[in-house]
Amino acid sequence: MSTSGDPDWRHFLQTEAKVHFVTFGEQRLRVIQVGSGAPLLLVHGFADSAYTWHRNLRPLAEAGFCAIAYDHPGCGESALPPGFRFGVDDLANVARGLLDALEIERAHLVGSSMGGGIGLQLALHHPDRLQRVVLVAPTCYHAPFRPWIFLARVAPLRELARRLAGPWLAGPIVRSQYGDDALLTPQVLAQYRQSFARPEYLHAGAGLLRDYWNRSFYDTARHYHEIEPALRLIWGDRDVWVLTRHYALRLAADTGAELTVIRGGGHLVQQNQPQRFNAAVIRFLRGH
Repeated sequence: MSTSGDPDWRHFLQTEAKVHFVTFGEQRLRVIQVGSGAPLLLVHGFADSAYTWHRNLRPLAEAGFCAIAYDHPGCGESALPPGFRFGVDDLANVARGLLDALEIERAHLVGSSMGGGIGLQLALHHPDRLQRVVLVAPTCYHAPFRPWIFLARVAPLRELARRLAGPWLAGPIVRSQYGDDALLTPQVLAQYRQSFARPEYLHAGAGLLRDYWNRSFYDTARHYHEIEPALRLIWGDRDVWVLTRHYALRLAADTGAELTVIRGGGHLVQQNQPQRFNAAVIRFLRGH
């Protein structure tokens, strides 16, 4: 394991978490488990990894859950299978495959951004695998920054962007997702820069932009009102990626879910407002 990045995260993985690789089908995923009790699957979003939950795993475990975070294919330290497609349904199948491999019949789920979109996909099409679901500024209805998403589907432009990307890109992206920089430490940025230096990570990012918003995504968006598992929506009021005023109220109305808007929270509200976020998640998962 690399010695760069966030030393607190590295110490946590070495002393408190069970870190292992789970292989099924063509996948080899890094999985981080903490605690015992009801299984809780944590699904990260775009340009991220299981590290996005570094301020949440311990509190969730202390609240009595078995918190399970994993890296998407090509992200974090997970392998990238040749030719893998990053459609939202493909990623939902990866999540189901992981639950099967861990012999978990039903789990709570917390999904951030694209991970929230995966949660919506599972909640609609595989409700029997989920108990309670928390969606954190989930991708829904259509792609944010739509002109750029469509350009990412043009192979030469996508390849040029991948070649120009690198660790330098971590700072601007993460800063834009925090909203309030008080907890955006040099260690956090160092951890993200480490991830952005991995070639598979850049391929995965390009693949997500190319594939995620596919036909299955838009078909699912037309049926959010049919979702059966209990949902809670959490947004930061300073989110500039999945805007609260454009998405949150509409999704709450369509699903009947309660909406919690956290003041001072950015797109990564779980990182920049962890105490309020953890409290809201734990209350909901306990049935309050």
